Amino acid sequence: MMNNLCLKSAYLKSVLLSALMFTAIVAVAEDRLQTNIDISVQQQGAIWTGQQVTLNLDLKTTGYGFTDTHFNLPEVTGAFLMQTDTTTIKLTEQIDGISWQIIRYPLALYPQQAGQLLVPPITVRFNSAAGFDSEIQAFEFQTQPLQINIKSPPGVAAGDLVITTTDFALDYQWQPETSTAKTGDAFTLTIKRSAGDISAMLLPPIPVYRVEGLAAYPQAPEVKDKTNRGDLSGERSDSIIWVAEKPGTYKIPAIRFQWWDPASEELKQQLIPGLELEVQPAAVATDKLNANGVAEGQPSLYKWYLLAGLLIAILMAVYWRYLRTTAVDSPVAREKTAFSVLSAACQSNLPVQAYTALNNWLVCCSPTSRSLQAFAKNQADPLLSAELLLLQEALVLPQDSWQGSELLRALKKARDQLKQADTEASKTHLQSLNPV
Repeated sequence: MMNNLCLKSAYLKSVLLSALMFTAIVAVAEDRLQTNIDISVQQQGAIWTGQQVTLNLDLKTTGYGFTDTHFNLPEVTGAFLMQTDTTTIKLTEQIDGISWQIIRYPLALYPQQAGQLLVPPITVRFNSAAGFDSEIQAFEFQTQPLQINIKSPPGVAAGDLVITTTDFALDYQWQPETSTAKTGDAFTLTIKRSAGDISAMLLPPIPVYRVEGLAAYPQAPEVKDKTNRGDLSGERSDSIIWVAEKPGTYKIPAIRFQWWDPASEELKQQLIPGLELEVQPAAVATDKLNANGVAEGQPSLYKWYLLAGLLIAILMAVYWRYLRTTAVDSPVAREKTAFSVLSAACQSNLPVQAYTALNNWLVCCSPTSRSLQAFAKNQADPLLSAELLLLQEALVLPQDSWQGSELLRALKKARDQLKQADTEASKTHLQSLNPV
């Protein structure tokens, strides 16, 4: 009997000692939970303006994974910083015999100015735990500021926009291809560009040639980004329609595109030839009119209106289907990203980049204001109209004194008004169940 009691007592002591040892081990494991972050530049060698620079943001823990990860990207003066893909990379690292779990977020930085570029600290928050059954702990860090030396490609004039890529393709088409025309004839130039390691929002708009007697109507650009296993490529399609309004001789000038190839360190160019037009007066119609004032054998005005309305409906349906099938994220997210790029360009006082970003933002946020002129007219803001005029002047005049702060202030006001208008338009009013 006594032997059994002794055995039971010894067993209980061993169980209690094991439990205490397990608790102590867990406590030590929790005490040893270590976390950290790091940021680094992936590229080696020279970094050029317009080049995609990959910044690796690493979150580290000695525990079991991460939850509730959050960080906001800061504005970078003279560059655009964005997260072009939500793909992350999981790594492990041994430091002094301790295994660290690492999750890496690749960020894309696009420098737009040569010289010393400062990337401000990035605040990062996440949760981690020492073990599966351990208490989850919250952590917050700030990265160290990064200083990067940016070089300007030889042969690029100060203030000129240049993209840096090893993969650039350009295709264009004049429709129709002719040198003779009559008043009322239309001519369309379509340009399609694609570039590797470049977001489509950074491909600049094509210049618009305007002259009295030849009306120009730039169309809304089509921009699209593609990602394949972390590799980004941007595509942009632009088109301009010219309509001959008066007889005369016109010459639409050629358009030059340039890009820097960092592999061969060569400034490459491609020229789109212009178009010379000899516009003659349109022949006066002498067809016999019927009782309704319409030339015999010609469709009535009502039929033309019907056909035009049907065509517009088809085009709108195709356009919205295009947006739904090609968008990487939601319209709200696209608008937010586009305005972030626009804000960075204005704060960095870069007129060419601001003009590009403004056109891209208009496509995302205001389908009814597809041009700067229509946008300014709809807003009816004297400050906005004046600042848009200064921006357009800065694109063609040799000056480096353009300031984007007032334009950004006016654009923020206009953005708030557009959001308020969208909110009001989305409200539905239910009819009374018992109308009087």
